[in-house]
Amino acid sequence: MSTASIHFLDAVVPTKGESEDKRQSSISVPSYSSVKPKLPVRWQAAMIALTCMCTFGHHWSNGIVTTLKTTIEQELKINNSEFATLASVTNMVNTFLCIALGFIIDKFGGPLLSAILAAFCLAGAVVEAGATTDGLNSYHILMVGKIIAAIGGGSLDNAQHKIFTTYFAPGSGFATSIGFIWSMANVAQYVGQSTANVMSQNLGSYSWPLWTGAIIGFFSFLCAVSVFVLDKYLRLSYEVVDRCEQSGQPSAANVEGGIFNWSIVRQMPLTFWFVVLFATFQNAGMASFITVSTQFAQQRLQKGAVVGGWVSSFYLILPIGLNPLLGMFIDAYGRRVTILFLSACMFLISMLLLRFSQTVPTFICGYVFYALAGSITSAPQVEIIRSIIPDPHYYATAFAVKKSIIQGSVIIIVTATGKIQDLSSTDSLEGAVTVWLAYAFVSVLISGALLGACYTSLGERYLPAVRLSQVRPKYVEREVERLWELRHTITEEGPRDENLTLSQKDEALKRPLSSSVSLYARRVALGAGFTIVLIAWVIFGFGIDWGDHASATGE
Repeated sequence: MSTASIHFLDAVVPTKGESEDKRQSSISVPSYSSVKPKLPVRWQAAMIALTCMCTFGHHWSNGIVTTLKTTIEQELKINNSEFATLASVTNMVNTFLCIALGFIIDKFGGPLLSAILAAFCLAGAVVEAGATTDGLNSYHILMVGKIIAAIGGGSLDNAQHKIFTTYFAPGSGFATSIGFIWSMANVAQYVGQSTANVMSQNLGSYSWPLWTGAIIGFFSFLCAVSVFVLDKYLRLSYEVVDRCEQSGQPSAANVEGGIFNWSIVRQMPLTFWFVVLFATFQNAGMASFITVSTQFAQQRLQKGAVVGGWVSSFYLILPIGLNPLLGMFIDAYGRRVTILFLSACMFLISMLLLRFSQTVPTFICGYVFYALAGSITSAPQVEIIRSIIPDPHYYATAFAVKKSIIQGSVIIIVTATGKIQDLSSTDSLEGAVTVWLAYAFVSVLISGALLGACYTSLGERYLPAVRLSQVRPKYVEREVERLWELRHTITEEGPRDENLTLSQKDEALKRPLSSSVSLYARRVALGAGFTIVLIAWVIFGFGIDWGDHASATGE
């Protein structure tokens, strides 16, 4: 029996005779219910587990090259500027590519793109390992492998997040699931980094850690394919509620205008650009420091690569257990902006200790604070992006824009600090760490301003989404009503529509204000982001030139 006929029969009130006839006919004609059973918790857990493993291989391989910095420079006969180019080429690839892939993820969904992007990660890992095998030691082939892996790795986490935006709502498991993603990512990166130098020394070749990463990458690819198949099965067999759905909002897949909808980027609210500004310094600063963390520990502790790798990898241990707990805390209590501010403060403390410490315990303490900052930096931002944009269907696009600008900032700082290190007569990283100290200080200022906006009338009027991301999830509905009244009583923004639903009010509060100041500020923010990416391309070119010049002159 078709769905249309079921609705038709329900709409007609039968007579007694008709009821008898239909009751008799219902015995001979099978009836199929269109209502699917609710998605069981065990399948949600399976989706979380498989999705978390999609990037396991990428994160394992990603940390190996930076951990082997000293060995790679010796084996490939390259200098710090050339290594900085090798480390930052992945960021260069994703300055624009991850935005395009963000549109595609919104259009075609996270499961399909997870499988495709995991395949790129696997291929890149194989090329990287091959570049160091049988005495080949090719810098350029190693860079090609990094580029191929970057095509997949740059947006694979975005595809993961997109999957969870569909299966989990804010305050109802989304932050917890993101916490598990970052927990497994840190497990992979920690094991990869901490064993890289051990394997290199004991097995006689630095290619072994890279081949191990490629094998783990194959396992992650199988997990990504399983996610795609499982998603199809669950949608066919169970009621999978799209947590991005809003009343009257079409999905990104149904919006006309092709894959690339640039108007979405232009319509991002000012709150979003403040979060991006924070990430430009905080995320980029912390991510770029990884490229020198092992070598810096070696220099300050006067130890070998193995000890340096263990010390520098310590920042990955705390997030393993802390990230899921942090996600549970956000789901229950909110306080996302407070967590951003705390992460910035810990980043600043860590850089102060690493730059000015004179004793080993103080230096190690700096890495502990760096670990704490890393534990509470990434996961809350994933959640806060979801909670401040008007339409969650375009989460992947918003996240990709943020990540693109971060990639540009990483390129700038990695290339600049590599040059600063080359200019040092002792190859010291002391001067370079000062740059990270400046990044940390700016991060504290920006996050402090956002936190202040949560508790001031000015911030509540012009950045209401910040306030909504700060309150406890169970109080969000009440806060939406309060901010809605505030907007129309103080700012006198047009007539109120009393028929608007709560979700429509929430969406309206998160949309950009219809004022010339708001429009100008958003254009400036978009232009600034584009400028950062453009500067990154220019500095990347200088980095290649600096590396070639140093190789030619023997510097």
